[in-house]
Amino acid sequence: MSPYRKTQRAAWLVLSVAAVIIACTVFAPSAFGVPVPQDEEAAPKFKDVHTAIEAMYLVKAQFYKPVSVGELMKAYFAKGTVPGMLEVLGDPYTRYMTPKDFQALRDDSAGIFGGIGILVGIRDEKITIISPIKDTPGMRAGLMPGDHIMEIDGVSTEGMVLDRAVSMMRGEPGTIVRLVIERKYPARTRDVEIVRDIVDAPSTRGYLFDPNAGIGYIELRTFSQKAGQEIEDEVGRLMDEGMRGLILDLRYNGGGLVTQAVEVASKFIPRGPVMHVRGRDGQKQSLYTVGSRVPQIPLVVLVNEYTASASEIVSGALQDTGSATIVGVPTFGKGLVQTLFPLSDGSGLAVTTQIYLTAGGREITPETPIQPDVEVKALTPEELEKIMNEQAEEAKRQGPVTAEDLMRIDPDLDPQLRRALDILKHQIKEAENAKSAA
Repeated sequence: MSPYRKTQRAAWLVLSVAAVIIACTVFAPSAFGVPVPQDEEAAPKFKDVHTAIEAMYLVKAQFYKPVSVGELMKAYFAKGTVPGMLEVLGDPYTRYMTPKDFQALRDDSAGIFGGIGILVGIRDEKITIISPIKDTPGMRAGLMPGDHIMEIDGVSTEGMVLDRAVSMMRGEPGTIVRLVIERKYPARTRDVEIVRDIVDAPSTRGYLFDPNAGIGYIELRTFSQKAGQEIEDEVGRLMDEGMRGLILDLRYNGGGLVTQAVEVASKFIPRGPVMHVRGRDGQKQSLYTVGSRVPQIPLVVLVNEYTASASEIVSGALQDTGSATIVGVPTFGKGLVQTLFPLSDGSGLAVTTQIYLTAGGREITPETPIQPDVEVKALTPEELEKIMNEQAEEAKRQGPVTAEDLMRIDPDLDPQLRRALDILKHQIKEAENAKSAA
């Protein structure tokens, strides 16, 4: 089909949908059996008709599974809103964002924003803190990984899309946001009042963990627009300080930009595919390494149940190519690619457009996450609190476990890190022996 005829066909589809929507909005008592609300309060439901048309066309053309316009139209008339219409897809990752929410997502990708400094995701169908960012209001307020956010400024988060929750917690520095936090251990719900601040969230945090052994440590928090470059810079700096082996920590990393996942993985793996994507047509496309590699030294990667999406792309590529040893517990299992589409009114859609596969062709699902090469469980909150209390008693200081305690690097409190150190020391010794023999 020629491009001209494709354009004609697309335009005809949009016009046809518009005509049907307008007709059914007027005659809705009989259309699909869904009556149009007559009261003034319900009427605004159908004010986003133009946006709904755009969304229908995009979803029809881009969603990773076949979907009919009729199915989307029926859902729109039943719900009266674009978010309601998208529910018919049964995909929590395909979502509508208001102009404010869409801008917040763009700001998040840039890495600088006004907020409280936490990374969040969906866990147990609840808004869940993946990680507080060091030296931010969220960490200072004692928020911890695994905490559920039940309310934001008095609004329940039940059924709330992630972008909306993020947008509500963002805001001008100096303003207050009030959260209701549910914690599993000790089991309790508490109110937290946090003053927003400018959050400049660097992608990485790195230092020479063990100068004598030459072991470096880099925590990659998120795949923002600067992740690939920051990893390269950190590795270069640590190599100058005498690094001979590296621990790359992807725990609590909920993902980010796929382009940055490709860049980060490209620093460590041989030239070739980093990942593959497969759309609804079943065709597989490969994304290959870009740029140059960093110096090749023994590498151990830490993962846990909050390692998701772009983090799984990287850990999967490193595992499939034999470039690293993966240590920890099975990952989150989110092998879906979302593409962002701006809409004409400034709002946006995140549409699941493809399934991604690891470099070796493995699907990543909740049933088939990335399995570590060496499985090591973290301390439970009960075990951690017991150790911290013992240390506090010895140091004559009292107090509960804080977010800083959970985030700080201490092999005594972190069995996964301790095992990674042991593995890396052995690999460094083997590499040096092999070099001497040669």
